[in-house]
Amino acid sequence: MAPLRERIAGSARGRTVRTRMLTTMLAFMAVGLAVTGVLTYAAQFRALDQRVDRELWQEYSELALIAEDTDDEGRPVHSSVDSVLVHATGAAAPSDHESVLTFIDGQRRYQPSQQDYALMPDGSADSARIQQQILDAHVPGRTVIVSMEAHGRDLRVLIASVDVAGDEAQGIFVVANDIGSQRAELWRSAVTFAGLSVITLVVAGWVGYVVTGRLLRPLEDLRAATEQITVVDLEHRVPVPEGRDDVAALARNFNRMLARIHAGFAEQRRFMSDVGHELRTPLTIVRGTLETTDVEDPDDVRESREIAYEELDRMGRVVGDLSELAASKRPDYVRLRPVDLQHFGRSAFARIAHIAEREWILEREVDVVADADEQRLTQAVVQLAANAVRYSEDGSRIFFGVDLVSGPDGPEIHVSVRDEGVGIAPDDQRRIFERFTRVDAGRGGGTGLGLPIVLAIAEGHGGEVRVLSRPGRGSTFTIVFPQFTSAGHTGGRRAPEHRDGSSPAADDRISSQGRDEG
Repeated sequence: MAPLRERIAGSARGRTVRTRMLTTMLAFMAVGLAVTGVLTYAAQFRALDQRVDRELWQEYSELALIAEDTDDEGRPVHSSVDSVLVHATGAAAPSDHESVLTFIDGQRRYQPSQQDYALMPDGSADSARIQQQILDAHVPGRTVIVSMEAHGRDLRVLIASVDVAGDEAQGIFVVANDIGSQRAELWRSAVTFAGLSVITLVVAGWVGYVVTGRLLRPLEDLRAATEQITVVDLEHRVPVPEGRDDVAALARNFNRMLARIHAGFAEQRRFMSDVGHELRTPLTIVRGTLETTDVEDPDDVRESREIAYEELDRMGRVVGDLSELAASKRPDYVRLRPVDLQHFGRSAFARIAHIAEREWILEREVDVVADADEQRLTQAVVQLAANAVRYSEDGSRIFFGVDLVSGPDGPEIHVSVRDEGVGIAPDDQRRIFERFTRVDAGRGGGTGLGLPIVLAIAEGHGGEVRVLSRPGRGSTFTIVFPQFTSAGHTGGRRAPEHRDGSSPAADDRISSQGRDEG
C-alpha cells in the first residue's frame, strides 16, 4: 500500500498548478492559431477562385469589345471569325499563370508569342487530349468556365464561342489560368504559418514556464510551508513577494492564518497550563484533607466537608474565569450595538449598589448613544466594583460614573469606578493585569483573573483600561473606548462635556494596567 500511495502522491505533484496553467494556455493558443489559420486560408482559397474567375471574364470582355468594334461609319470592322481571333490574340497580354489559344472549326490557330506557358506546346504528346477536352467542353453560342488538368497543371479554363455574321466558320477563344500553382503558393504559405505557429507555441511555452515559475513561486513556498508546519512548530512563515497581486495577497493571508492558528494554540496551551497550575493546589488540599479526616469524628468530617466545598467553589470560579478569558479571543465575544449610556449607567449602578455595604455614589452620567456591548460592559463594571469592595473598608465610599470626553481620535466614553481603599503601589500597577496576579492575597476571594477579563472586554470595544492609584488614597479604574467604531457615525445624543472635558482618571494614567482584583 505504501508504494502505491507514494506513486499517487508523486503523480499528483507532477500535475502542478504550473503545469496545468501552461497546458491550458498552450491548448487555447494552439486552438486559436488553428482556427485562425483554417479560417484565414479558407477565405484566401475562396478569394483565389473568385479572382481567377474575374480575370477570365475580363479576358472575355476584351474579346467581346474586339468582336463588336466598328469603323467611323458604324460598320463592323471584322467580317470573319479569323479576323476577330487574330486581333484578339494580338491584343491579348496574358498575365502570370495565364495562357491563350484559339481554334477555328476545331483546328488550332493562334496563340500569343509571349505567355507564361503554352496550353498545347508543339510536339507534346498530350496536346491531342487537351484539344479534345476543349472541344468537348465547348458549347456553340455560349461561354463556359471549366476545370482541367494539363501538363501537370490544374487549370481553370474559359472557353468562348466566336461567331461572325456572314461567316460560317466556328471560332473558339480559350483562356487558361494555372490556378493549381497559385493554390500551391497558398499551401506553402499555410505550411509556413503552421511552422511559425509551432515555433510560437514553443517560445510561448518556454516564456510561460519561466514567468509562471516566478509568479507561482509563493505557491511553492506555501506548499513547502504546509509540509513543515506541525502542531509543535507554528512559527514558520511564507515569504511574501513584492507587489499587490493575488499571489502576494494569498501569501499574506496565509501568514495571517498561521498567526491566528499559532495564537489559538498558544492560548490553548496557556489555558491548559493555567488550569493545571491553579487546580493543582485545591485538589491537593481536598485530597490531603480527606486523607487526614477522622471518619469517626463528626466534627472533623464536617470541617473536611466545608473545606472540600470551599475548594470546589474556588475551582469552579477559576474554570469559569479561564473559560471567559478563552472566549474573549473569539471575534464575536463583544457584539457592538447602539447603547443608551444614560440607561446603561443607571442600570449598572443599580446592580453594583447591592454588592456590599458601602456608600455607593452615582457621580456622573451622560445622555448619549455609543457603540457598545451592554452585557459585557456591565460585566466589566461589576468586576471593577467587586474589586473596589474587596480592597476598601466597610462604610467607605465607592463612586461610579460615565463620561463623554474629547479624545485625540474623536469622542471617547469613560466608564470609571473609584474607591477609597488601600490603593496600589506603583510597582504593582505594572503587573496587576497579568493572570493569577493578586497584590494582597490576604484579602482572598479572587482568582486573579478579574482584571484580565475587564481588559479583554475593553479591548473588544477598541479601547483600554486606565488606572490611577496611590497607596492609602484609593484607586480609580477607567474603561476608555471610542463612542463610535464606524467613521462618520453621527447618530446619538450628545450632552455637554463633564466640567472641562476631562475625566477623574485623566492624570497619571497607566494604559491597560491596574490592580489584579479578580
